Amino acid sequence: MHLLRVESRSIDGIAGAMDLAQTPADIVALSFSDTDLAVLAAAWETDKGTLPSLRLASLTALRHPYSIDRYAEKVLSKARFVLVRLLGGMDYWRYGVDEVSALARSSGFHLAIVPGDQREDARLDEASTVAPAALRRIGACFAAGGVENMAGCLRFIAGEIAGAPASTAPAIELFDSPPADPFGLFPVAMRPAAPGAASALIVFYRTWMTAADTDPVVALGNELSARGFRVTAVYLTSLKDPAAIGPLRALLRAERPDVILNLTAFSARSDHGGSVLDEADAPVLQLALSGGDHAQWMQSQRGLGPADLAMNVVLPELDGRIIAGAISFKGEIQRHDALQFTRLVHQPEPAGVRYAADLALAWARLARTPRAERRLACVLSDYPAKAGRTGYAVGLDTPRSVVRIAARLADEGFSVAPPNDEATLSAALSAGPSNPVLSLSDYDRLLAALPARFVEQLRSAWGDPEGDNYVEDGWFRFRVVRAEDLLIAVQPDRGRPVSRKADYHNALLPPRQGYVAFYLWLRMIERVHAVIHCGTHGTLEWLPGKATALSESCAPRAV
Repeated sequence: MHLLRVESRSIDGIAGAMDLAQTPADIVALSFSDTDLAVLAAAWETDKGTLPSLRLASLTALRHPYSIDRYAEKVLSKARFVLVRLLGGMDYWRYGVDEVSALARSSGFHLAIVPGDQREDARLDEASTVAPAALRRIGACFAAGGVENMAGCLRFIAGEIAGAPASTAPAIELFDSPPADPFGLFPVAMRPAAPGAASALIVFYRTWMTAADTDPVVALGNELSARGFRVTAVYLTSLKDPAAIGPLRALLRAERPDVILNLTAFSARSDHGGSVLDEADAPVLQLALSGGDHAQWMQSQRGLGPADLAMNVVLPELDGRIIAGAISFKGEIQRHDALQFTRLVHQPEPAGVRYAADLALAWARLARTPRAERRLACVLSDYPAKAGRTGYAVGLDTPRSVVRIAARLADEGFSVAPPNDEATLSAALSAGPSNPVLSLSDYDRLLAALPARFVEQLRSAWGDPEGDNYVEDGWFRFRVVRAEDLLIAVQPDRGRPVSRKADYHNALLPPRQGYVAFYLWLRMIERVHAVIHCGTHGTLEWLPGKATALSESCAPRAV
């Protein structure tokens, strides 16, 4: 078999057989975390004259059983000490743990497998060959973080190799510098905010700060600041760490942020339900710092691979987070020839960062606008059923739902005049006069601000907007019911009337010009604060683009 040495990551997370082409060394350190590997590399550089030789490798590249077997034969079997930091526990690398544990006992090298958190793991203790006290010391060094502490970890490992007697002294005595605080403020470059400006809070992992891997945080802070926010950024060990929860809770009470942008992964729910971020009573945007490659993401229809999807979408959704896409991807920046290791860091995705900042501004604008001044739109789905009823949605009486929504809004203090009844509303939306809402000249101006790739696809599929069925006398016209500050309309057809049902589900067909004009009108002309999509089916989900972590050219985001 020909094996290729590969450094990039698969967007789908599918492990292929590969050969890392490394030569043996005294110490081998493996981790899923690029931050772990980067800090170990920096720590070795500080004292490389006295430390044993070192190899670093990502467990992401060692997922395929053949890759593990090959690496074990060529590198691990000739090592004197193998360190594995296993985020997620034994089951995330079960074959590797079993094989490396057996190899350590047959080849005689020291093996330390430590969990990715501070909790003890009996299965990893049993798989290791070093004493539990040594495992706790190594785990404490990672928990403390920082280059100096990791250099102390490497010196401790060097002592284990040399046969130095194990000490029962507390792990803290190993540290060359005190552990980094579990919570702290992080300065991001920003311009001064105006008095009374909206406040945005960025939350990210301490490990990125100690590894100097914070470019996405700085980029996000700059974009928020450019939109007038007063920006605060904080690092922490985990949203479940009691040592970090206390000071974060105090900050939330003092700052009262209008919006929170959370860059930490997983769910932060406690055993009692909810997390500390819920105490802010503010929208929490969940942003993904993907472990994948930017070029692969651009070409992928999936968007995020399984690991990113689980960590940055599925689990945060359990906390009620607003999933706001990816703002960075991993990229190579530095090759350590002596370690045969290429450092990967988070590299900002500018369009994703801008989108996150715009979304934060929209939520802050909504919250700071009095209810009586909020402009809303209620868009009915229009599934092309045989009955042909306007606003039809499978399993839902949409006209009656809209009437009740409007009544509830009026009761809650919004400037809404509820329709008299669903029959009157249905008649207006199906047979009432259409209203000229957007001129072709204004449409061309607004369209020019959308991503060029999306506009090219739109024109290629549909030609010039003058021929769209919704255009009459130079204007896009739609049936719209104005209930004071609530606009009610049926979502326009995304395709051709003659093939309406087939086009509805065609995930490769860009939406027609009238569809795009409708949403540009709501956003840019009416400047609605929020849209309520009412119906069990809507066509936004069928538009061309990625399944998750949309790019700016994906039709749902562009529209």
